[in-house]
Amino acid sequence: MVYTSLAALMAVFLTFIFMGRVGKMRGKHDIKAPACSGHEEFDRAFRAHMNHVEQMVMFLPVLFLSVAVLGDIYAGAVGMVWCVGRAMYFYAYCGEASKRSSGFMVSFLAFVVLFGASLWGVISQLI
Repeated sequence: MVYTSLAALMAVFLTFIFMGRVGKMRGKHDIKAPACSGHEEFDRAFRAHMNHVEQMVMFLPVLFLSVAVLGDIYAGAVGMVWCVGRAMYFYAYCGEASKRSSGFMVSFLAFVVLFGASLWGVISQLI
């Protein structure tokens, strides 16, 4: 599952990059931990990062479950599309939160494909 694993590693790498952006904004605006708000630029970065982390909880299981139906190359490719969508979402949200919808749609559609394939795989084994 080298391609699927590569997509998972990319998702983790994005989490690390987004975390760094939050840290940078925390320092730039002198927001001391454990505060989670304080300046609009920090708030957007923090919220976009947390949205990504929330999505990762659902993404990773369906990514690996979908391999049984899609195969490694296609599951990995759809996983990478999800990563692109999450990056689009994050940077749009950090710039202006109202412009995040295209990134959301890209990652959401990729998730739907992965979830559908995972569900199909499980149901087909039960029947």
